[in-house]
Amino acid sequence: MALAQQTSTEIMDAGDLTKTDRAILDCLKQGRNGDKPWGIATKGRLVDETGFSRNSVYQRLEVLKASNHVELIHEPTREFAFISDPRDDGHSVE
Repeated sequence: MALAQQTSTEIMDAGDLTKTDRAILDCLKQGRNGDKPWGIATKGRLVDETGFSRNSVYQRLEVLKASNHVELIHEPTREFAFISDPRDDGHSVE
């Protein structure tokens, strides 16, 4: 039931983030200040890099997606793109 409440399009702030959320966002933000592409990862890569279970990563990606912090860009591979991090005061990628 808690997941259903969290997956509405409610605003999520930094205090709402779980350890899994922070790890996912950190992974997606790797390389942000570099000159190579960044901000895109599959669910499988996020599982590998964060160390959290597939189920946990899946559930939290759904919450982050519903809160407009990530976007599902390729359904067959469950590839997600970074949009924003509530820890960054709502600044999003242009």
